[in-house]
Amino acid sequence: MRTLSILSIGAVLSVNSAAFAGSEMEPLKIAKECSQYSGEAPSFCTVTESNVAAIPKGSKILYYGPVTGSSLFTSSAVVLAVGPGDSAVGYCVVYDTAKPPLGLCAFHAGSGSLAGFQAIAKVTVDDKQIWHWEGGYLLGSAK
Repeated sequence: MRTLSILSIGAVLSVNSAAFAGSEMEPLKIAKECSQYSGEAPSFCTVTESNVAAIPKGSKILYYGPVTGSSLFTSSAVVLAVGPGDSAVGYCVVYDTAKPPLGLCAFHAGSGSLAGFQAIAKVTVDDKQIWHWEGGYLLGSAK
């Protein structure tokens, strides 16, 4: 049994993969650039790298709020849009003014090529302003 530990806003969150009905989580690594993120709903970022074949470079991550324009934090419903009918939904909270910024995203459902997508990821940003999601995911029906 694997345990995924994620440091988020000063606390440690442990997600036990057994919570996914015996399915093994796969490692999730996504990088995104947010030069077109405006703080308005929806704002979006673009995937620049992904280790998940179903989430290719160029996929959009749309942020719908309710809090997308705060100078302190982001708290938002999120849609990971891969293509027509291929998307996943979740929620992200990011402490934007932390040094460095830090957050957590969790996805609970998907459709099309992302049907059954579930994920939890730590959110960080590097010195080049590329944002990173690292964690674990399941794709397809949970057993």
